[in-house]
Amino acid sequence: MARYTSFAVELTGALEAAQQLSAIPGRILQAQKRALGTVRRRLATEAKRDIAAEYNLKAGRIADGLTVRNQSDGIALIGRSRGINAIQFGATWSRRMKGGARYAIHRGGDRGGRDGAFIATGKSNNRLVFERSGDKRLPIQAVYGPSVGQMLKHGRRPERLAEFAIRVLQSEQQRLLGVR
Repeated sequence: MARYTSFAVELTGALEAAQQLSAIPGRILQAQKRALGTVRRRLATEAKRDIAAEYNLKAGRIADGLTVRNQSDGIALIGRSRGINAIQFGATWSRRMKGGARYAIHRGGDRGGRDGAFIATGKSNNRLVFERSGDKRLPIQAVYGPSVGQMLKHGRRPERLAEFAIRVLQSEQQRLLGVR
């Protein structure tokens, strides 16, 4: 009579573990996409705050000049390159005031009057600041400040925004994957 020895191996736990391991790359990819979406939403807001802290512009005007786009290797923060008329920087003018229109490009900057500058309606029916340089017979020119694109490139702003984006991306990925 032959003796057989048998044993049973419980594989349900190993099968579940293998299935969970095969699902990890999908979870990581999904977490990365969601984290990039969060960075995309928050980066424009942070750029708007950073620019508003330095320049004398309303947040809505800054937001009009900012866009965030997806790219193959991440996201891109893009600022319009068209200059902003000085009227957007809080320009004021009155006939009683000596020295022309007054405005300050930088927050807390000098709001001294600009000789020969005045506020009038332009060809586009918008209120604009104009300036006559020198002789009264010379043509007038609209007065423009920096564009949102120039504001984005100014100083250490690109590095600060890149550091902010990396911090948000890392913390969001950790949160989504449950890593501490």
